Amino acid sequence: MKILGLCSAFIFLFVCASDVLPAEKAQKQNPPLSKEEIQKLRDIAVIIAGEITRRDIKSVTVTDFKDIGGKPSKAGKTVAAEFRKQMEALGKTRFTVVDSGGGAFVTGMFLPFKGGDKWRLDIKVLSPDNRLITSYSGFFRKTKGVKK
Repeated sequence: MKILGLCSAFIFLFVCASDVLPAEKAQKQNPPLSKEEIQKLRDIAVIIAGEITRRDIKSVTVTDFKDIGGKPSKAGKTVAAEFRKQMEALGKTRFTVVDSGGGAFVTGMFLPFKGGDKWRLDIKVLSPDNRLITSYSGFFRKTKGVKK
C-alpha cells in the first residue's frame, strides 16, 4: 500500500513537472526582446500597417521569419511573434492578423550580419498572387534578447 502511494505521488509529480519543463525550455530558446528591439519592430510595423491600410487590405498573415537556408530560426520566430503582436495592435480597426489565408502575407528573414554584432532584418509583404506590396530592410544590434 505504501509503495502504491509513493508510486502515485511520483507519477503525479512527474506529470506536473513535465508541463513546466517545456515552458522553461521555450523561454531559454526564445529569449524576450529588449525594449529597443520592441520599439524598432513597432516603428517598422507602423510603416507596413500604413501601407496595408492604404491599399485597403482587410487581413494579413505573418509567417515565422527564416534563416539563410529558408527555415524558421529560433530568433526569427521570436522576432516574428513580436512583429505579429505589433501588427495586431496597430490594425485593430483597419485590418486583422490571421493565421492563414490573409489578403497579404508578411514574410521575413532574420540573419546574422558580418562581424557578428548585428542582425539583418528583411521583411516583405506579398499579395496572394505573390506580387510585392511593400518591403523593409534594416539592422538590429545584437543584445541579450536576440541570441544565436
